[in-house]
Amino acid sequence: MKKWILIIVGIILIGIIGIGIKINSDLNDVAEAFKSEHALNEPNLNILSESISPDKKYKYYEYQFDKGGLGYSRVFWSVIENAENINDLKKGLIPSGYKIIKWNERSELILKKWKPYYESKTTYELNNKTEFNGIKINITE
Repeated sequence: MKKWILIIVGIILIGIIGIGIKINSDLNDVAEAFKSEHALNEPNLNILSESISPDKKYKYYEYQFDKGGLGYSRVFWSVIENAENINDLKKGLIPSGYKIIKWNERSELILKKWKPYYESKTTYELNNKTEFNGIKINITE
């Protein structure tokens, strides 16, 4: 009788451990999905345009995410260093209320203020002739 109880308890413990490993694996997948959004290796990333600065130090991206049956997300703009091993777009995310227009000949980024449809109370954080992540910016109306 004791032998059967030990076998049943062993099977139950193995099942509990298996379920725990499965839950941990699923949570890691969810965490990885959240971490990788705004990254160049994100599978649902749809790059609309990209441009390298005239001095070749930086690159900007205009992109959105494919949400499957829900369509596409809003458009994002990000500027990051132009290096092969850098793919984190979140570090260079342009604040809401601005969109990237182009580079000028002095490798300054030209931004334009705009009223996003998804925010009713946009506050502008950047000023003309300031720097954003080490890049000089000019803001147009």
